[in-house]
Amino acid sequence: MKIIFNIILYCCCFSLFLSSCAKKESSSGSSSSSATTTASDNSKSSFSVSEITQTNEGDGYLSGSFVVPSDGISFMLATFMDNNSVVAFYSLSDPDGTNILSSLGTWGGYGFASVLVPQTPNFSAKAGTWTFKNYANDRVKLSLRTGSTPSAATITVQPYITGTTWSANDIASALSVMSNIYNKNGITLSLKDTITISESQYATVSSSFTDSTTSALVSQGSKDTVNLFFVEDQPSSETALYGVSAGLPGTMGIASSWNGVINYLSAHATGSTLNSQLLGETAAHEMGHWLGLFHTTEANGTSFDPLSDTAQCAISRDNDNDAKVYPEECVGYGADNLMFWTAWSTSSQAAGKKQENLSSEQQYILKYSPIAK
Repeated sequence: MKIIFNIILYCCCFSLFLSSCAKKESSSGSSSSSATTTASDNSKSSFSVSEITQTNEGDGYLSGSFVVPSDGISFMLATFMDNNSVVAFYSLSDPDGTNILSSLGTWGGYGFASVLVPQTPNFSAKAGTWTFKNYANDRVKLSLRTGSTPSAATITVQPYITGTTWSANDIASALSVMSNIYNKNGITLSLKDTITISESQYATVSSSFTDSTTSALVSQGSKDTVNLFFVEDQPSSETALYGVSAGLPGTMGIASSWNGVINYLSAHATGSTLNSQLLGETAAHEMGHWLGLFHTTEANGTSFDPLSDTAQCAISRDNDNDAKVYPEECVGYGADNLMFWTAWSTSSQAAGKKQENLSSEQQYILKYSPIAK
């Protein structure tokens, strides 16, 4: 079948300039099989991953369904294609028959695509049978959180570091900055000890998650954590980035090449000295993407996140007429939000400017995350 549709490819990077991101999943299996595994459980909520059986009903799509129980909190539906061609969901309908993608848009990516509910407070994980239609794929998996309605949340984070220039001690201050950002916004991070990955091939890795080396690195991440890879450097042939997330959201509870984010250490360094505040903001920003948060304002000043309480910085504020809106042009219009599309300039950072704030609705999405506890 020739696929003709408007597709929004994930853009989930924190830019030195502006770029994008891609993905790849490493596990194997058939789209017609099903299995369930429990990833985590506590007294407040539990988390499970299952593979959804799909059928071909002759309309050119693969379709499937799943049941959200009465105590359902949130879920992520993910589709995979092993050859890294484009995959996307055509529709996702709640038990009332409302196709939530009609307002969120068709989300797709290379090798991996996902839909998160809730990704705005407008849609909840309603109890009952949900149905979806999907383009060609190798499998669809459901990550489901059940339990009591969350008033707070704890998210487990596993940091990794590669290369030989910096050690785990060198990123400790940045991790503290990241943890404090989330704590001030009502989210507790449970930080595990940083794991050092010593293999030399991982010192410099591509920002493309379909790259074989990047895939092999990120596939080492744990299933039940947010995996942060602090990588020494990025190939010089690529557009320079501070960091990049494997998805929006990533593969929560599924061991894969989209199970984490990359933060480039060299982009945050002057000589051998890391800018811990900026690195902490980058790690927090990319983790926000992986958990389902969009850029509040994109570079073009015409695209914004779907939340109602995040400030927007319109292109009319482009004072230097370069067709982009930067934080300095957006003071009072979301420049201090953690999820603004790019960082403050070096001079603004030196003057104490930070990006640490999240709106109430952004906090809501994080608290309801399938991987939160």
